Amino acid sequence: MNTQLKSETTGLVLVDPQVDLLTPNGGAWDLFREQVVSRQIIDRLASLRDAADREGIAMFYSRIEITDEMYDGMTARTPLQRLFHDRRLLVPGRGAEIIPELEPTPQTVLFKSRQGPSPSPSDMFPRLRKQGIETVVIAGVVANLCVDSHVREAVDNGFNVVVVKDAIATTSEEAYEATLNNFALLATEVVTTKEFLDALQSLEAVSHV
Repeated sequence: MNTQLKSETTGLVLVDPQVDLLTPNGGAWDLFREQVVSRQIIDRLASLRDAADREGIAMFYSRIEITDEMYDGMTARTPLQRLFHDRRLLVPGRGAEIIPELEPTPQTVLFKSRQGPSPSPSDMFPRLRKQGIETVVIAGVVANLCVDSHVREAVDNGFNVVVVKDAIATTSEEAYEATLNNFALLATEVVTTKEFLDALQSLEAVSHV
């Protein structure tokens, strides 16, 4: 990993670690099951969370919540909106809940919830700036929608952005590979889970010298 990490200026952002997207009982599991299982997304996200917590790296969760009342008043204008509306995805108290395997730690900051892929309606960027974050490490789902939006907007807002490529998933391998091609141009760096964890270990070793 080439990006220089500093514990006080690095933040880990997990995007949408929620029931509807990552569990067999979730409303969109049929769309993401193959990649979530084959890429061991939950285990990798948990390893990132645990390492960040252990090394004192600031940790943030970005998530979608859409209430039944919002759905009742929604006019679906795009295929994505229709999918959300028809399946009633990511409703608080149901599919919007954080999965147990990725339960936030006491130090985890939950951004204000969103209603779509973009992080801008949340307080993500003010919160990152308030904590002095300069480098944002991003993982989660959905790679070519929410993760992509977070990467693009974080770069546009002046942050260094590192994408953990084997800790993101989408609906197909073709969509996944196309998204990685975009990240190769958009992100500061694209790394594996192991490369990021090794960088954290090196950070710890330096701090003890």
